[in-house]
Amino acid sequence: MRGTLEAGSKIALSVPEGFARAVFYAFLVSEVHPFDDGNGRLSRLVMNAELSRVGLHRIIVPTLFHPQYVDCVRKLTRSNEPEAFARCLAMMARWCSQFDYTDMDALIAALRTTNAMEESPAQYQLLNLDGSKSLQG
Repeated sequence: MRGTLEAGSKIALSVPEGFARAVFYAFLVSEVHPFDDGNGRLSRLVMNAELSRVGLHRIIVPTLFHPQYVDCVRKLTRSNEPEAFARCLAMMARWCSQFDYTDMDALIAALRTTNAMEESPAQYQLLNLDGSKSLQG
């Protein structure tokens, strides 16, 4: 596992900085799965560290979108189809860019209005901040 992470980290340096490298890191950590629990959270933390390093918006995967996100990771893992994973992270990056992160209480209220914290995609739809259909449609 350690050797795979080290080799993957070296390969990452050949991937263009920013979004592409962040997507690579997210998948690397998720795929290597170094821990019993928390690998998805760790993969998104590493992804966001790369995005922050180059001055890009960090990506939040809302609770309501998590099942779709996991489906995209599985598609890459099981079928070697990276397009869905990259596309879903790009959609989430655009979705996340609409929020003001300077006031935590206001941010949480805004996230609630988009259904981000709901758990049932059968009952709720992820919305944009203006109330329109989210970018996942």
